[in-house]
Amino acid sequence: MVCSLVLLANCAFPVRPGYDRKSGTYKRYRVATTTPEPVDTTAVDPQEELVLEEKLAASPNTSADSLATVEKDASPKDSTAHLSATQSKRDSATVQKGSIKADSAKKEANKKELATKAVAAKTEAASKAKKQTKRAAKPTNLEKYAKEWLGAKYVYGAANKKKTDCSGYVMQVYKGFYNISLDHNAQRIYDDGRGYSIRRSKLQEGDLVFFGNFWKISHVGIYLKGNRFIHASTSKGVVITSMDDNYWSSKYKGARRFK
Repeated sequence: MVCSLVLLANCAFPVRPGYDRKSGTYKRYRVATTTPEPVDTTAVDPQEELVLEEKLAASPNTSADSLATVEKDASPKDSTAHLSATQSKRDSATVQKGSIKADSAKKEANKKELATKAVAAKTEAASKAKKQTKRAAKPTNLEKYAKEWLGAKYVYGAANKKKTDCSGYVMQVYKGFYNISLDHNAQRIYDDGRGYSIRRSKLQEGDLVFFGNFWKISHVGIYLKGNRFIHASTSKGVVITSMDDNYWSSKYKGARRFK
């Protein structure tokens, strides 16, 4: 009991507010004065620290989500672009194959054309060679061709390079050199309507000159340059004689041109 009283006496009860007549003021509650603790300015506010932690925690997810979103958005485009690129490559490959086939076809056509041209050129060359051979076989001038019979003996009615008469000789030369067929008779050659009369002063190589008497034509020869003629003489065979020869000049009856 005593202890309780002592404790009660030592306890400090708060003074109730009221008018104090001694001081002439109102009493206030007694507030225990405490020394404020110093504030650590370096410490981080827990609220701010929590906000920072939340931001840091949220940033990886956000970047991952954003990357995922970007990948999702980009993947169709990338796939489309890849497909278009693949298709373009296939198209280009197809076009290239087509161009290669076209080039090969052109080359084959060119080869065939060249082969055809080569065959045609060979054929043409062969034909030209044949023509040249034929032309080479034939003398380039009448005198050279007519001289192939020089020395042939005179035989009446014959017509070859060994034996011939005057009309037979003329007939052979004209057929071989001019491809003109004549009769095997001097008078009938003179009377042939295909020939026309030529003056002696206008004679040319290849004209036929005729000899005879008042009644008929008995001999024929071929005029050569230099006032000469080649014929099958009855005494000497095929020879070349001057037109001014006394015997033949006196028997000259005229000339005919058939070429």
